[in-house]
Amino acid sequence: MQKERGQLDPLWRKAQVPDHFRVAVVGDIIITHPIYDQIRRTSPGLLDLLAGADLVVGNLEGSILDLDRFTGYPEAESGFGWLIASPEVGHDLKRMGFHLLSRANNHATDWGIEGMRMTDAILHASGMVTAGTGASLTAARAPGYVEGRAARTSLVSWTTTFERNTPAADALGAIRARPGASTLGSTPVVLVNVEQFQALRAIRDAQPSASRPAIMLEFDERMGFVTLFGQSYKKHPDASCDHPVTVHYEIDQRDWQLILKQVRQAKQTSDFTVAACHSHEPNNWTAAPPALPMTLAREAIANGVDLVCGHGAHQLRGIELIDGKPVFYSLGNFCFMSNSQAVVVRDEWERRVWRLLPDPPSLDPETMTEAEFIEWTRASGVFHEDLWFESVVAVVEFEGEGRARRIELHPIELGNGGRDALRGIPRLADPARGSRILGRLAELCAAMGTRVSLDPGRNVGFIDFS
Repeated sequence: MQKERGQLDPLWRKAQVPDHFRVAVVGDIIITHPIYDQIRRTSPGLLDLLAGADLVVGNLEGSILDLDRFTGYPEAESGFGWLIASPEVGHDLKRMGFHLLSRANNHATDWGIEGMRMTDAILHASGMVTAGTGASLTAARAPGYVEGRAARTSLVSWTTTFERNTPAADALGAIRARPGASTLGSTPVVLVNVEQFQALRAIRDAQPSASRPAIMLEFDERMGFVTLFGQSYKKHPDASCDHPVTVHYEIDQRDWQLILKQVRQAKQTSDFTVAACHSHEPNNWTAAPPALPMTLAREAIANGVDLVCGHGAHQLRGIELIDGKPVFYSLGNFCFMSNSQAVVVRDEWERRVWRLLPDPPSLDPETMTEAEFIEWTRASGVFHEDLWFESVVAVVEFEGEGRARRIELHPIELGNGGRDALRGIPRLADPARGSRILGRLAELCAAMGTRVSLDPGRNVGFIDFS
């Protein structure tokens, strides 16, 4: 196909990598202090696995701060926790073998813009390349590039889950740009059956008239909604059947088109492009990805992406192949070390939800160590099951033009049930645990039409596309 004068050659959509190009992808990285030497002692094979890849990609959640130099403060709003790591972590991640880190997520501004900036500065000084945060919205959306020996690779990062103080903004006239993260706005609309819709409408209309002004009712009528206590509900498009309650996300199309513009720019100026989508929708407890990230993955791939790395749910979700390109909807956690934070902000100690739990301790920072407090909140809350501490490292082998040939799935476990100081630090799983992890992942993939084969002798799963 011949290109027109002034147009890019259509071949820009193809990758340009050596045959057998290997990309290692991991889950969320929640880290508090350097762990390279410890992993080298306890699971050297894990580090060797990362070292054997041409490109290693991860998602860093939280802030890396030198508190002796940090002049900012924890924000009033956080991504449910003010995650913090020591400044040595930047160099430690580089030693582990990471090349590209996505930074757009709901923890990007736990410690404010100053914390975000210091984190990026520490990572960049350590030789890491990041994407997803920046001094303006355009800078946050811009690709990060790695000049590798095998190929020039790029990363575009965005988040659909974020706090109100997280989005970056571009300048306008005399108004300066606002630093922050690359965010993709969305509006959740709950889809219900006809009977439920009528019941919700009756509840809305039974409210005092001051709570349902005419302009709100007119908007609902025009949109086909019932708005109740700030949430919009809509009848399921297929009114002939009874459907379970589901959530549909209507994305901000301007946000999305500008993100896709950067996706195209990344691929047009590099050999291989990764897209990182951070999404907690609809919640952390759902193993099946909702329609939102699946739709975004397809459109990203149509715009040149070679690999989609989803994260946020903190547990394994299925893997899909779209036009020869792998999509990881969630690889759970690679590090989950929030229990070993050296400091805990006062807001965390005083969080009202802790008071609602049965038999809370005194929660007194004068008498309770940070480790005791975090362990109590973990054991009393959500993240106490093995589910959150079992994952895989995925290594994808590509053909020269960027089609996936094979994915190796190496099961890891993060020390749940052992010493508190070791919880959250990854190591290759033993065969019995590895078989359980891979079996669960195989079921999740099968639901998406992807077959995972197991090699018990090597304690590895694989997906073969050749």
